[in-house]
Amino acid sequence: SPARRLRVPDREFSFQDRHMGPYAENLERDCGDFLLRRSDGMFAYQLAVVVDDGLMGITQVVRGDDLLVSTPRQLALFDLLGFAPPSYMHLPLLCDAEGERLAKRHESLTLATLREAGVRPEAVIGYLGRKAGLLDAALPMQPHALLPAFDPARLRALPHRVLIEADPLSALAAVR
Repeated sequence: SPARRLRVPDREFSFQDRHMGPYAENLERDCGDFLLRRSDGMFAYQLAVVVDDGLMGITQVVRGDDLLVSTPRQLALFDLLGFAPPSYMHLPLLCDAEGERLAKRHESLTLATLREAGVRPEAVIGYLGRKAGLLDAALPMQPHALLPAFDPARLRALPHRVLIEADPLSALAAVR
C-alpha cells in the first residue's frame, strides 16, 4: 500500500526555542511534503508525537538539538489538528567518545547496561549534572538536587556535542 504524505503549505512556521533562540522554516521551500504514514502502515514520528503531545496536553518539550529541524513540521500538524503547540527547548546531544550520538540503533550505552554493571542511578544523575555544567564535580545525587543549579542560560555554554569518556563505566564508577 502507498505511503501517505502531508502536502505542506507555502508558509513559514517559527518558534522561540528556549535554548537555541528563534527558528523558522518555510515548509514548502525548506522541507517539502513529509511522511505521515509509511507504506507498511506504521504512523510516522512527526504525526505520532504531535497526536500524543496534543492529547496529553503537553506544554513543554525538552529534547536533543538534532530534532530542532523537525519542529516546524510538528507545528504545522499542531495547527492542522487544532492542538495548542508546546514550548520547546533543544539541548546539545550527549555523544560517545567518537562524537556519535547515543542511540538504540547504534547499540549505544544504555541504562540497562549501567544497571547490570551495578552503577547506581544517583551516580548517573551526578555524572550527567557534571557534563551539563550544573556541578563542579560528579557527585551521586537525586534529580531534584540539580534543580537549584538548573538555568537554561548556563546550558548555552555547552558545546554542540557533549562527549562521554571512551570507558564510561569507569568514569561512572568513580562517581562517589
